[in-house]
Amino acid sequence: MPGLPSSISEFMLKLVSDTRSPAFLLVANDGRLSEWGGELAVYGIEDLRRDQPVGQQVFFLEGMLPLDTSPMFLPYVKTDSGLSADVYLFSTDEGSWVLLLDATWEARKRKAIQQKANDLSLFVVEQQKVGEELQQAKDELEEIVERRTHALAKANFQLKLELEERERLEEALRTSEAKFRRISESNMIGIMFWDLTGTVTEANDAFLEMIGYTREELQAGKVSWDDITGPELRHLDDQAIEEMRARGASVPFEKIFIHKDGSRVPLLFGAALLEGSKHQTVCFALDLKKHR
Repeated sequence: MPGLPSSISEFMLKLVSDTRSPAFLLVANDGRLSEWGGELAVYGIEDLRRDQPVGQQVFFLEGMLPLDTSPMFLPYVKTDSGLSADVYLFSTDEGSWVLLLDATWEARKRKAIQQKANDLSLFVVEQQKVGEELQQAKDELEEIVERRTHALAKANFQLKLELEERERLEEALRTSEAKFRRISESNMIGIMFWDLTGTVTEANDAFLEMIGYTREELQAGKVSWDDITGPELRHLDDQAIEEMRARGASVPFEKIFIHKDGSRVPLLFGAALLEGSKHQTVCFALDLKKHR
């Protein structure tokens, strides 16, 4: 080793000898094996024959000798023993030299690094796939949220319209009830609520005055349809009931009510079913004696 102190050169040679199992072959220019030495057995190279073609004895040298250029380096060559070797080839006047140095540790390290690189590449690919799946799930979720948001907005709008309509109807109902209450409380005509099963459930003062009963008697359930209606005109009641069931209201007709004192009171009578009911009716009565 030119330029290096002999002690350094010797140390490096010993280090190579101790750690890398050096071995060599000398191949004549005609491709025949002429010399060999070192730890060839480590690489599975045994039973060599002098003056025989080297390519027939060392498989990885087949077709490589003689050298066209010099030198040549073959890293991590797999040998018959399973070890990897760095192979150096260079030419001299004696022929072509082949130097083998154990590179198994470096090969394994390189393989481990390559495996890590492959694992990392696989991990990156998997992460990309996961990322794509997450993005797809995100897009699908956003689409679902958008659809549901649209549906919710539509439902809220519809609910607002329904609430406004309900408020309008309730206001109309309150107005209607207020008007009816004013009419009922004015006592201009007699008004009563009648259950088709025969019970008078409510009446204003004008109606109670027509039939001679008090409000206390009405609330006590002492006023019934059978008691206050004339039996000879019962067929007219039946006709009115049929009309109410068919059309919701009856045509006003003259009717006789029986006063509490037994006298007969001629009335103009009309009735209508309460909305949503098949039995509850509201009735009006006009005392014909006072208007003739």
